[in-house]
Order: sequence, then structure tokens, then C-alpha cells
Amino acid sequence: MLDNIKFFADKSETLKEARINVKEMSTIKEVGIFIGLFLVMFVILNIFEFIFMSISPIPDVVFFSMGGFIIVPFIIYFYVTKIEKRSWRSIGFSKGNALSSTLKGLLIGFLMFSAVVAIGMLLGQFRFNGFDLSSLVYLSPCFILFAIQCFGEEIYTRGWTMTYFYKRHGIFAAMVISSIVFVIPHLLNTGIDLLSVVNIFIVGIVFAVLFLRFDNIWICGGVHTAWNFSQGIIFGFNVSGISTPSLMNFSQAGQNLINGGSFGPESSLIATVVFVIVLILAFCYPKK
Repeated sequence: MLDNIKFFADKSETLKEARINVKEMSTIKEVGIFIGLFLVMFVILNIFEFIFMSISPIPDVVFFSMGGFIIVPFIIYFYVTKIEKRSWRSIGFSKGNALSSTLKGLLIGFLMFSAVVAIGMLLGQFRFNGFDLSSLVYLSPCFILFAIQCFGEEIYTRGWTMTYFYKRHGIFAAMVISSIVFVIPHLLNTGIDLLSVVNIFIVGIVFAVLFLRFDNIWICGGVHTAWNFSQGIIFGFNVSGISTPSLMNFSQAGQNLINGGSFGPESSLIATVVFVIVLILAFCYPKK
């Protein structure tokens, strides 16, 4: 499997572009720059999240703040092209396959979460309680919000963080660091526990492998969007501890490690199994 990772990395046009204009610097300076950009982005993102929350059509629905992530691509674009002097392609924005890769990612993400629901129902952990057709009006705006948030996270963690550390520390260190960075924003979410952290880290590795395997950011954004959208808006579970309007109404058999409790099914052992299976499939997918 590790050989496959190296193979994908060696063939990646994204990583080839990322190696252009690499400047030597100390590890302290490198980490300092990364933390500095993180703090700048954190402040600006919170301002934009506050703005989106203030115009939310549904009072007290936190997930409307996800619209604030719309600022992330602009910050990363400015830093990558103006400061690092490398191309937009070097963080995964490939041309010609944006739509097809995004659609493929959406399908993968939907199938992944549907598998979690199916397994949970077979184990008696999830129960279907009917539809809420009044939520149909929220499907389109919620899909857009999830897409903004998920693509924003992927551009930052896989597109920039992973390529930023890859240039000097190699692909394996870059994958681990990007997955750790992916975990950090979730640590203050409602219901977070050790299994939540482990699962988020694992799915971060899954996204990293997909990023390498398909050599673009579109596939990651598509999978991430469909996973969150399916989990919250379609099936009605909490998304990383956050509740949303939903088309279906599912209940859980109590709060336990098998079903994920208040954090949502992504904090479940069921999700762990699905993530590992997808990771293996991504590794084993024919190299050509």
C-alpha cells in the first residue's frame, strides 16, 4: 500500500507543480508561516461566519455559518500565487475534469454514508421514523452551504497544507500533518470523543489518498460534500455534533460507540469500518 502512495505521488501533476519555487527555510520558520496563515484565516473566517449567521433565514441554526468558508479559497489563492509563487494547479485545481471528478466524488460520498445507514439499520442501531417534506425547501441552499464549507476545508487541508509540507518533508509526513490539521477544528464540537478524533483522522487519510489517486481537489470536495449533506440534510443525523433540517427522520438506539451518539454516525464504529474499506479500495484501485 505504501508503494502505491509513492507511485501516485510520483505521477501527480499537482505535486509536480507544488515543487516549483520551493525555497529552503528552517522548520521553525516553516511552521511559523503555517500557523500565522492559520490564525489569519481563523480570524477572517469567524468574521464571515458571523455575517452569514446574522442573515440566516432560520434563527439559531449554526450550520448557516458554513457560508463563511467562501473566503477560504480567496485567502489560499492569494498566498499560493502571490507569496509562494506557484500555480493554482499546484493545490489540485485541475482543468477539464472538474465536473466529472466532483460528480464522481458526490456519488462516492453518498454511497459511503448510505452504507453506514444500511449497516446501522441491520444492527438495530438506526430506526427510520418517516419523512419531513417541509424540509424540501432547504435542500438546495443547504447543499450549496455544505459545498462551500467542504470545499473550503479540502482546499485548506489537502490542497494547501498537504502540498505545503510535502515539498520539504515527503508525502507520508504531509498526509499525516494534513489529517491532524483536519481534526483540529472539530475538537470543540458537541459530542466529540476519542473515536470521533480517530475517525476524522482516518477519513482525512482517505481524502489524502483520493487527492493523490485522482490528482485533483474536486474529488475530495465532492466526497466531503456528499458525506456531510447525506448525513445531515438527507438522513437527519447530527453532522459533527451539529443538527440541521432533514428530509428523513432517523433515530439512534441510545448513544454508544456503535452508532456515534450525539456527534453523529461519523463518530461510530460503523463509520470506522466503512472508512477503512474505502481506504483499502482507494489503495487497490488499478493504477492506470
